[in-house]
This record gives sequence, structure tokens and C-alpha cells, in this order.
Amino acid sequence: MNKLKKYTEYMILAVIAALLLLYIIFRSAGNINYVLPETTDVEQELISRITIDGPMSLEFSKSDDQWFIQPEGWHAENSNLTAISKALAELKLVDLISTSGNPGIYALDEEQRVLVKAFNGDTLVREIYVGKVSNNGIYTYIMFPGDENIYSVRGNLPSRVKDRNSMRDKRFVQIDRNTTLKMTLRGGSAPMQAIFKDADGVWRSITGEPDDAAVKAAVNMLDPLRCKDFIYEAPADSPEWIIDILTEDGIVNLEIWAETDDEIYPARCSQNGYMVQMTPYATEKLLGVFGVEFAEK
Repeated sequence: MNKLKKYTEYMILAVIAALLLLYIIFRSAGNINYVLPETTDVEQELISRITIDGPMSLEFSKSDDQWFIQPEGWHAENSNLTAISKALAELKLVDLISTSGNPGIYALDEEQRVLVKAFNGDTLVREIYVGKVSNNGIYTYIMFPGDENIYSVRGNLPSRVKDRNSMRDKRFVQIDRNTTLKMTLRGGSAPMQAIFKDADGVWRSITGEPDDAAVKAAVNMLDPLRCKDFIYEAPADSPEWIIDILTEDGIVNLEIWAETDDEIYPARCSQNGYMVQMTPYATEKLLGVFGVEFAEK
């Protein structure tokens, strides 16, 4: 009886082992039952235009290594567009995710998907539909026009595609700190109307004694100075202060309006002409070097 029991147990174990082996064999065969399509190589430096069409439409063009938002011609956040162009140029498929024709669960149906195109001049070099990101945030689901299959690629491409305002470069003043020679304040009332750097690199003024460390900190802040956000309508009144910044490359004008009820300072720089929101911190640090005083809040 014991021999029969042991024989039965061995037979059951043998059957289980055989089934597991068959499962592994067929599973492996199923995994290699398809070949991922090869994506053509694209040289990133040759991508000069990117268009995005979906729930929102955007167009970007590159000139002299700077990306611009079109048709406005605004400076785009270069690091963001560089990352997008790199992802498009180096596109490599990781896996075939679905052939079931159910793209909605991957945000690749007609209502949700985003069509991204990359151009070299007028020549289309890459075209993909972008869906959502995998749950682990490592992969992005994509499709190719004319191909119902859904693939995964490495990276979080959707996080790079934002609204037009968020794609703008918030650096609105960029002056090399080593080239700044003199700053002159026009408007308002201040003990010092002009401060300049002497031969020893110390900041001076004819009408007072500026804090050299504070001036250097303010000059450093302009390399570059980022705005809080953008303003799409200029204030009706004139700027409260104008700072003329003399550099080795010429003069840069920075116009600053009085503080608004929203606790921001509208501002505009001659380097680009954009109306922006300056933070109270940056405004007060910059004007403070001339001796302008602000009420405690």
C-alpha cells in the first residue's frame, strides 16, 4: 500500500513538472512570436521643428540652438525641448503591448492621443502618437500612424508636453555677471541714482556708499533672473522704476512697475520685451542696492 502511495505521489509530481516545463516552453515561444519594428535613426541636431497636435496644439522651431514657440516667437524652455527632440531622435521600442485594438486604456484613442511630429526643415523625420505613461512611470505608450499595435518606449514623454505658457522660458533677464559695469536708476526716489564698479571690482557711488556684497548678489541674480509668470497685457500706467544696466556688450533696460494687489511687480526687459511678473524678493533685492526702502509686510 505504501509503495502504491509513493508511486502515485511520484506520478503526480512528474505530471506537474511536465506541465511546468510545457508552460515555460510555450510562454517563451509566445514571447518571441513577434519582431519589434526597427525605428529609423534620426540625428537629434537636425531636428529643427516639432509640432504637437491633440487636446492642445503647439509648434516649436529651432534657430541657433534656441527653441521658440510659434507663431508668437517666444523663447521656449530649451532644456525641455532638447529632451523632447532627444526622445524623438533616439526612439527605441521596448515591447509590443497590445494588438487588441483597444487603445483607450492607454490614452491612445482619437480623443486622448497626441500626435507628435519632428522635422528636419520641411522633411518629416519622425511621427508618433503619444499616450499615457505606465503605472511605474518608466515607459510611455505609443502608436505609429497606420499601425494599430501599441508599443512601449522608455521615458516619460507626456510630462514634457505642457501648455503653451508652461513651455515658455522664464529667464527674462540674462546678463553675464562679469560684464556688468554700471547700474543707473531712473524714477522713484533713492539715495543713490548710479552705482559703478571701480578698477578693483568694488561697487561705488558718487552720492553714497553702496553695500558691495549686496550689489554683487544683485548682479549675480541677473545671471539669469527668472520671472514668476508672464503677463499678457501691459499695465496702463508708466513704470515706477527703470534700471539702465551698462555691460561690456551694451545697455540693458529693465522697467519695473509698482506692486499690484496680487503682490507681484510687473516688469519688462529690453532683451526680449516680454511683460512678466517679478517676485517681491527679486524686486526689493535689486532696488535695495540703490537705497530704495520698502515697507515691512
